Amino acid sequence: MGNVPSAVKHCLSYQQLLREHLWIADSVAGALDPAQMADHTEVMKGIRQYPGVRYPVLTPNLHGFHRAVAAGATEIAVFGAASESFSKKNINCSIEESMEKFEEVIKSARHLNIPARGYVSCALGCPYEGSITPQKVTEVSKRLYGMGCYEISLGDTIGVGTPGSMKRMLESVIKEIPPSALAVHCHDTYGQALANILTALQGVNLCKVMEAGDFICKAVNKTTNSKVAQASFNA
Repeated sequence: MGNVPSAVKHCLSYQQLLREHLWIADSVAGALDPAQMADHTEVMKGIRQYPGVRYPVLTPNLHGFHRAVAAGATEIAVFGAASESFSKKNINCSIEESMEKFEEVIKSARHLNIPARGYVSCALGCPYEGSITPQKVTEVSKRLYGMGCYEISLGDTIGVGTPGSMKRMLESVIKEIPPSALAVHCHDTYGQALANILTALQGVNLCKVMEAGDFICKAVNKTTNSKVAQASFNA
């Protein structure tokens, strides 16, 4: 896919997502190719920022971090993966190389008192490698948390997770990271998102995410059309 114009990112990022109540804490400039993320300034300027909503910006490296800060970012996010193949295809570097870059970014963010959030893609499966072991997810998550990420988001990137695999993965990660510092990002590719969220709620505190979604709905005076969100709110 070619580069995505800044104007399109405006529509695909928070403006549209906030209207549809899908996400509040996912990051601006969702295209993960660093080459497509060179327009932080245009994207940030084009977003209408709502009171009480945080706008973390994906920063794959130190150069991206400085550009994001210059564009007005007050929170940043680094996005790793528990799959070696996915890491190379997604951000063009190995897991180890990505950790070295993230450490520089998070250290710089800490010096400026800018909070950092960490993402771990392919926590329940990879399109290239298939199953991912809970131990690998734990290893990557622990490193990001140790660098200073205040929260680690564990992503079922391709939606292949089940309650069983979610439970096993979280049991492993929680041994190293407190539940209060964890979130899960579930895709409903095979209709398992709700079941996986309910499983995660047994060990991961997602109340703040649900409260954030409720806040957005009330702010724009609309109800969510997401069946997963509706079931979560009514759980």
